[in-house]
Amino acid sequence: MAAMGRYDREVVPYTNRTHMVIRSPQAERQLWESRYTKQKKIWASESRIVDPLHPDSVRVRRIAEKVIRATYRTLPINSSHDGTKSPKRQTSHLEGFEWEVILLNDHDHNALCAPGGHIAVTAGLVEQFTDAEIAFCIAHEIGHIVARHYSEILYAKWFPLPLILPFFQRTEMEADHIGTLLLGAAGFHPYASLLYFQKAAMIDRASWTPQDRIPLHPSDKRRVEHLYQPKIMEEAMRLYKEAPPDEGISSQATREGFSFRQTMGDACKLISTRLRRVLTGR
Repeated sequence: MAAMGRYDREVVPYTNRTHMVIRSPQAERQLWESRYTKQKKIWASESRIVDPLHPDSVRVRRIAEKVIRATYRTLPINSSHDGTKSPKRQTSHLEGFEWEVILLNDHDHNALCAPGGHIAVTAGLVEQFTDAEIAFCIAHEIGHIVARHYSEILYAKWFPLPLILPFFQRTEMEADHIGTLLLGAAGFHPYASLLYFQKAAMIDRASWTPQDRIPLHPSDKRRVEHLYQPKIMEEAMRLYKEAPPDEGISSQATREGFSFRQTMGDACKLISTRLRRVLTGR
């Protein structure tokens, strides 16, 4: 509890929520840089990092670069401290990031982003989702970094899980909110965030197995309902319409991103393939 006495109040960009963090941006980055470096060595030793020149690696980097550019374009990077007592929107922690994007040979559909600008995307995400849906998954993870959730979660972990479950779920939904805004700003239709959860739910149901763990993430249904709020979608659509042409508004990837029929068709094909493998053992 003594550590909580050294907290700082900050305002999350985009959502304007005031929260407490207990690590400085420098300490946060140093901690996660070290952890990510160790994890990357493990991935390399297991030959799980896909060649950066592989077409899928190039595809992921191209998508991530659009989201990263949109983040810096829509968020003026400045300090949250100006000598006043009122907390300001914290963006200075995004200064000096050395962004890198790697693809992991993993059939799960997931992504992660560590403070400092380290993004890892799984091959399963690339195989099963459109460019716009991949962009949302990456934007969601960047949303955690923008909101400094890792430093906020740090002190929440000191309490029993049942007490902090709503807290974890709130940070996930806030990252969804930020991610949808970044998705639009990157030139991808914001509805791709809704389609991502709809497709992910179908894929997860097809490979469902019983588990005893308490889910830290809100249900896909609840997350879709949250994102469908007018105040979120209207802002995301505004950013989408204002996105520079080179961010991909008219690209084929964007059109694919909000094609509900194509997205559901892809999901059904994937589910059929997985069921066939289960039944035939191949």
